[in-house]
Order: sequence, then C-alpha cells, then structure tokens
Amino acid sequence: MNTGKKIRFIINPKSGTSAKKDLPELIRNRMIGTTADYDLHFTERPLHARELSEQAKVAGFDIVAVAGGDGTVNEAASALLHSTTSLAILPAGSGNGLARHLGIPVDKKSALENMLNGQPATIDTFTAGDHIAVGTFGIGFDAHIAHLFAKSQTRGYSTYVRLILREFSSFPPVNVALSIDGDPFTVGAFLLTFANSSQFGNNAVIAPFADITDGLLDISVMKPFPWYIAPKLIYRLTHNTLHQSKYYVHRTGSIIEVINPSVLKGHIDGEPVELYGNFTVRVVPQSLKIILPSATTSKGT
Repeated sequence: MNTGKKIRFIINPKSGTSAKKDLPELIRNRMIGTTADYDLHFTERPLHARELSEQAKVAGFDIVAVAGGDGTVNEAASALLHSTTSLAILPAGSGNGLARHLGIPVDKKSALENMLNGQPATIDTFTAGDHIAVGTFGIGFDAHIAHLFAKSQTRGYSTYVRLILREFSSFPPVNVALSIDGDPFTVGAFLLTFANSSQFGNNAVIAPFADITDGLLDISVMKPFPWYIAPKLIYRLTHNTLHQSKYYVHRTGSIIEVINPSVLKGHIDGEPVELYGNFTVRVVPQSLKIILPSATTSKGT
C-alpha cells in the first residue's frame, strides 16, 4: 500500500456529468488509517491542473491523483513528464479513454484502491507541434465534434451522440499529406487519429493495436464511406472490430510530419486545438510514471 507517501488530489468539478461533491469525503474516509500526507484541490480555471501538478512535482510529492476527464489528465501529465512523481487517474470525465485503455476502474472507490495499491509503470507520451498528448490526437470528424462539444452548455455521452447525429451528414472529409518515418502517405479521411492509447472513451476503440509502451504511434484512418454504412461502423467502433472494415487504414510510426498549409482543427485528448502550418507528431518514449492496477491485463501495460 502507498502509505507514507505525499499525495496531491486534484478534482475538476466541471468534467463529466456526475456530481463530485461526495468525492472529498470519500477520499478523506479512505485515507484514514494510512500514513499518507495529502492535500486536495479543486481546479478553478483552464490549465489549473497543470499548475497544481507542477507545484506538487517541485514540492516532492510522490503521487498526483487526478479526478477528471482525459483533458484534465493531460494537463497533469504535461507537468509530470520525466519526473519521479507518479500520476494516478480517478476517472471522472465523459469518456475516460486513457483510464479505460489502461484498465483503471471507472468506479470511484475502486480507482482510489488502485491509487493506493496499484503498481507504478512508465508509459510513452507524444507531441503534436507544441502540444503534449497522452492518449489520442485527432484530425477530422472527431476534432470537429470536440470543438463543438467544448462550446456546448451540456456535457456527457448523450451530448456527444446528439452532436454526432446532427453533424455527420454535412461533414466534408479532410485531405492530409503525411510523412511517416520518412515515407510519404496522403489520404482523404473522415477520421484520422494518432493514437498512443486505443480509444476515444466509452469503449469506442479507434486504434485496436495501440500499445502505450512500444515507442510507436498508431495512425488510424477511416476513409470516407457511404452514409448507410455508418451504423455498422459505429457497431465496429464500440465492439473493437473497426480494423475489420475495408474503410479502415492502419499505419505505425514514431515521427510523423504533417503538411498543413493553413489552419488545421484537431483535438488532443478530447480538447480542441488549432495548428498552424506544418508540424511534427513525435513519440516521447517512457516519459510518464503512472499507477496501474496490479493485476492489469490491459494492452500495452
């Protein structure tokens, strides 16, 4: 058990849809009987989780435990790269893609047990231009939805579904020119995802072969497809069989150059970004310490 450790808890009160008012009490009750020295903070603004994580790293905390979605996890991870401070995830977002890939329990009590009793491991991260990513970086329809979701007044899975149904038929595919480890690759894509972990969240698996410790990114492409194929592709996406579709293209690489003559909308770990001009997507091997379930069978751990 991780007793005798210094632990900082960071809670994003706006992530996901479930109330988090009970989480501080749940944490305090669970920490009774341990010898851990801990503190607890709520985020108050964008990038606050990164600030709090940076402070914890400098102060010598052993663990930063983040209750939030993939965007909040990204903020904390960005501050903890190449440090001795481990990240623990208490999944509390709309999708929790990274946690699900790693086999970290979504249930709050079980996630706390994982934080205390799990095993530290070191995983890859990657960069997209000046941005740091942990799970996925997407260009195409998923990025379009991420930008709309960020502006939505409501959160959660149902909001994602509503936006997808509304926008699907009018979205134009994007044409992207890449160089993957020096090999040119040009594609028209409905979805194009650079994946370190396997899924967007809610068990929607976009990169079935992604391994978060192999020093490679999976480049997953969904080519444009007839509208009547959409229900079957959604089924494949949520049942981990997307790679069996003829509209799916898979590549791997560690350094990917993206030819970008204008502004490109994307998402990094679910958060919308805009990229200007050509940029590089690059793996940063073995760069983040994270607490994983002791008996995990997750791919890539």
